[in-house]
Amino acid sequence: MSAPGVFVVGTSHAVASAEAREHLHLEPSEILDALTPVLLRSDLLIEALPLVTCGRLELYGVSDRPVRAAQTLNRLVAMQTGFDRTDLSNNTFQLQGREAIQHLLRVSAGLDSVVHGEAQILGQVRSAAHDPRGSLAKGTVLHRLFEVALLTGKRVRSETKIGHGAASLAGASLKLVYSEIPDLDRASVLIVGAGDTGSLVGRLLAKRGVGRIVIANRTLETAHAVASSLGATAVPLSELAVEIAKADLVVGAAGDSHHLITPESVLSSRKEKPLWFIDLAHPRNVHPDVAKLPGVRVFDLDAVAKQVESAKAARLEQTPKAEAIVLEGVNHFEEWFRSRDSVEVLTALRSHVLKLANDEAERVTRGKSDTEKEEILLIARSLARTLLHQPTVALRSADLSTDEGQKLLRSAHSCQLLELAYDEAERLTRGRSDGERKDVRLIAGAIARALLRQPEIELPSENVSNDSGLELLDSSPDEMGETASRRAKD
Repeated sequence: MSAPGVFVVGTSHAVASAEAREHLHLEPSEILDALTPVLLRSDLLIEALPLVTCGRLELYGVSDRPVRAAQTLNRLVAMQTGFDRTDLSNNTFQLQGREAIQHLLRVSAGLDSVVHGEAQILGQVRSAAHDPRGSLAKGTVLHRLFEVALLTGKRVRSETKIGHGAASLAGASLKLVYSEIPDLDRASVLIVGAGDTGSLVGRLLAKRGVGRIVIANRTLETAHAVASSLGATAVPLSELAVEIAKADLVVGAAGDSHHLITPESVLSSRKEKPLWFIDLAHPRNVHPDVAKLPGVRVFDLDAVAKQVESAKAARLEQTPKAEAIVLEGVNHFEEWFRSRDSVEVLTALRSHVLKLANDEAERVTRGKSDTEKEEILLIARSLARTLLHQPTVALRSADLSTDEGQKLLRSAHSCQLLELAYDEAERLTRGRSDGERKDVRLIAGAIARALLRQPEIELPSENVSNDSGLELLDSSPDEMGETASRRAKD
């Protein structure tokens, strides 16, 4: 069984039009604000993390009831955006378990992008994973999932040629107008927005040798920072209409601003010359009616997607290799996900056995010298570590989400423990006095019988940390015993 607790709901260019995506758009901070009450007041949602880009809004979550949780988050998005709930299913998607995991890894690898194989999405996934605002909502599972997604995306970029010749969405959109704008070295381009997309557009234009580049941004200091590295001019948004009148091309890349450019702002001081708009923003910066003006042509994200479709052929040849890397990542994550249960069981089992060993050693050595007590205690701990080895090996490879795994869990600590315990007691006390041999045999029998009387080991109330899990899974039997011993003392 795959990891059933992971799910994703969302919308993207693959299922919804630009208009629908615009209506469903939320900023990460808005999503997290809406999610907080759900996380704090309900046990339905354990973890959640949004991934928001110019073409998608996706909510990843962990729940014991993923289908119901996904439906709840979909309704939450509809409520926050005012989107018609009756039309929600036509413009969103829901995936659970392995499909949800695979989807994120494909997104990170650029396999689900408008421009097949583009690299910009990897940075956007990284930003979502490391956004400090998501620390309340994100837990161990989603942290690990996004880290695996980032590693997978990097592998696809370095081990395949899927990104060769794959422009970013910004680069692909600029190619649409390069052939239409005469004398690029004398052309004037206005970029609205100084974020990642606006900066990338600026760098591409500067490299192309465009005559004049202007960066307009709500925060003038940010515009200056971007413009100074490009030899461009920075202006505030209040000068938008003036700069549009001077421009041959306007690129909308202000991600949090809706319809900054209206027909009125274009007509107010426009000269009689062709004017191109590329709208890379989500929600759109350019009002749809601008495209109706004479001499104006507007490329939005959907238009760009149609234009670049024909350029996929060469990169698609690399898709099978990229998909194979994605599947390796999926399997790696699922193996880790299953091991979390095993780690908790192993930790509880070791703590239980070490405590029994300590208690029994103390009981049988009452009235004896400190030296004798110390010797018996060391033997008892060595015995406990040996008894733990067989169930440890078995549980490491167990899938505790299956019936077979649960059966193994119930019986792991009874692996012929009584016979093994007495054999090990005999081995550890060779050459010692009859009294010591008797004491150790008593301890061995007590540990084995106690385990056999308890077919269920109570798990810790809190999840074992990722670091502890790695420590335990990578340890030798002796090292695992020492780790458990330290924890038993704490």
